[in-house]
Amino acid sequence: MATASSTLTRFTEGSRKALEWGVETLKTSAAAVLGLALGLTAAFLLAWYGSRAGADAIRHNVWKHVLAVQTRQESMADEALSLEPMLKGFGALRHRGVFAEVERQRSLLAGDPTLQGKLEHEQWLEEALLRSEKVWAQSGRHRALAHYEPWADYGRVWELQTRYLAVEERGLAESCREFDGLLSTWPLSLLLAHRTFGGFTGSLLRDSWDGVLFVVRVGLDWVGYDLRRLAALAGHEAPPPKPHWAFAHPLRRIPADELPYVSLLARPVFLVDAPLPEGDYPEVQYTREVPANYADVNRGEDQPVLENRTAPAAYRAPVPKPQMTVVYSAPD
Repeated sequence: MATASSTLTRFTEGSRKALEWGVETLKTSAAAVLGLALGLTAAFLLAWYGSRAGADAIRHNVWKHVLAVQTRQESMADEALSLEPMLKGFGALRHRGVFAEVERQRSLLAGDPTLQGKLEHEQWLEEALLRSEKVWAQSGRHRALAHYEPWADYGRVWELQTRYLAVEERGLAESCREFDGLLSTWPLSLLLAHRTFGGFTGSLLRDSWDGVLFVVRVGLDWVGYDLRRLAALAGHEAPPPKPHWAFAHPLRRIPADELPYVSLLARPVFLVDAPLPEGDYPEVQYTREVPANYADVNRGEDQPVLENRTAPAAYRAPVPKPQMTVVYSAPD
C-alpha cells in the first residue's frame, strides 16, 4: 500500500508540474503572439501614416513648381498681349489668332483648380507663347519697327524670361517624375491606392481570396493533367497538352467607388529649350595644369592657388671668408 501510495503521489506531482509547465509555455507563446501582433499593427499604422505624409510632401513640392511656372507664364502672357497693340500701330499685325489663344489659355490656366488640369493648360499656354515669339521675330522684317527701341527692348526682356521659364519647367518635370516614382514603388502603390482604411482592408481581403482561388484552380488543373498523362502512358497513347496558366495573379481592377489617395501624374512635355540665365552659370576656375581631358575640369571646386609656385630661397646673411693670395715670382 505504501508503494502504491508513493507511486500515485509521484504521478500526481509529475502531472502537476507538467500542467504548470504547459500553462507557462502557453502564457509565453500567447505573450509572443500578442507582442508580434501589436508590433505588426504599429508598423502598419506607421507605414499608413508615413506613406500619406510622404505623398503630401512631394505633392506640395509639385504644386510649388506648378505655381512658379504659372506665375512666369502669366507674366510672359501679359508681355505678349502688350505686343499686339504695338504691332497693330505699325501695321505689322498678321496673326491675330495667336494673341487670342494666349489670352484664352491664360484664363483657362488661372481658372483650373486641379493639379492635372494646371499641368495640361501650362503646356498649351507655353505653345501659344512660343507662337507669339515667332510673330515677334517675323515682325522684324518691317523696317520702321525693327529700329523701334521698345520693340527691341521687348525681345531682350522676352529672352531673359524664356531662360527663367526653361529652368522652372525643368524643375516641374523633375518633381512630377519623382512623384510618379513614389506611387510606382511597392508597398506605397498599395497603401496609396485607397483613400480609406476600410477600402484598403476590403481590397486586401478580396485580393487574398482571389489569390487563394487562383492557386487552387491551378493546382487542380495540374493534378488532373498528371492523372490524364499517367493514363495515357499506361494506354500507350499520346499525352494530353499541358495546361496553359500564367503564373502571375492578375491585378484586380479597383472599383469606381474606391478612390485612390493620390493618382499618377502625366509627366509634362515642355517645348522651351533655352540656356541658363546669365547670372546662374557657376564660375569656371582654371589653373596652370592642363588636364588630360578638358571635360574633367571641375566648375567652382578648384582651390585658390598662388601665382608664384616656385618661391625664392630664404635669405641668408653673407659670411666672410679668408682671402687666399697666391704670389708668383720669377727666379733672379
